[in-house]
Amino acid sequence: MTIRHAARLRCPVCGNPDWHSRIGGEECTHCGLQVDAGVPLAAVADAIRHRLADGVARPVPGDRWALSAGGWRNAAWRFGHVLAEESARPAEPRAHAITLAIMTQPGECAAAASLIDAMPGFVRRIVLVDASDAAPWRGLFATAEVHAHPLDGDFARQRNRLQALAGAGWVLQLDSDERPDAVLLDNLGWLVEAADRDDLRSLGLARRNLVDGEPSALFPDIQYRLNRAEVRFAGLVHERPVVPFAQTSLALCGAIEHRLEFERVRARTRTYAAMSADGARPEDEARLLRPYDAIADR
Repeated sequence: MTIRHAARLRCPVCGNPDWHSRIGGEECTHCGLQVDAGVPLAAVADAIRHRLADGVARPVPGDRWALSAGGWRNAAWRFGHVLAEESARPAEPRAHAITLAIMTQPGECAAAASLIDAMPGFVRRIVLVDASDAAPWRGLFATAEVHAHPLDGDFARQRNRLQALAGAGWVLQLDSDERPDAVLLDNLGWLVEAADRDDLRSLGLARRNLVDGEPSALFPDIQYRLNRAEVRFAGLVHERPVVPFAQTSLALCGAIEHRLEFERVRARTRTYAAMSADGARPEDEARLLRPYDAIADR
């Protein structure tokens, strides 16, 4: 059973506002943080940060909150630490060879160009699939490989084309209306290094939705967009990677910024409903159209 926290507070690890009811308390539906009833969430956040700063990632007697092994990794990464068993240390910037893969729709050439220009020298390789025609792109970017293929009502298949074009290593998939924030860009190198060490293949990134420039209540809106190239997606819409849960993790240090207009939010719901029986997700539209702190469904 999923419940809303009595004070509608967001998880101190991942920012998610939704909780499962459990005996004696609640559990975050995203990162798995368990908190006993009556424990202030701010105190839990302080305890996690202090423990990581002391170099440990394990429970101590008297804790009224708990994290699984995967939950400790979620929390450590969220606060800029890497783990080795139950010890923690601050993460350090690392170089990387991530491929940037961009999915575009007709008429989004300028937006994709802006995305590429915002990330100079960031990636070893850029591949782009346009849903209409590659001709407008030819000669536009010296660094991008441009391919064209109709979307054909199947987002997973289009993402899989990008995965295949990337070839090997880690792939960051973005749409032309998305941008990685500076924190995420700074942390990608050590994140994929830590993921390789833990035999992970798919990382869920927080997405911050801005509707008409204002942050919306739909956060962290987890998107599994940082994947090994061999990973494939499934689902006509709201596509997700086909990866065993044990080989996934949340990577919450930084976020993808997603800019939308009010009318596009409404149009998107109608489009997704036409693509798939469960594609509409009216609850997502409702949260997108509410400001970040004004969450009404208490």
